[in-house]
Amino acid sequence: MNTKLSAVSDKRVDLTCSAFGHEFSYKIADLILATSDDKTTHEVRQKTVCRGCGVRWDNTYQVV
Repeated sequence: MNTKLSAVSDKRVDLTCSAFGHEFSYKIADLILATSDDKTTHEVRQKTVCRGCGVRWDNTYQVV
């Protein structure tokens, strides 16, 4: 899924750390404020750092 954040601004993205299974989420509207609405969900996933263990880039995500 390579969706622009602006297309799903009313949703959230749930991420799961592939290393240890930590789960966390972000409101997409907040991500737009921190980045831009031109970014894609995949670009955000690539830059995400796990809140539980600090692992970078190794996660899966779902827009809900």
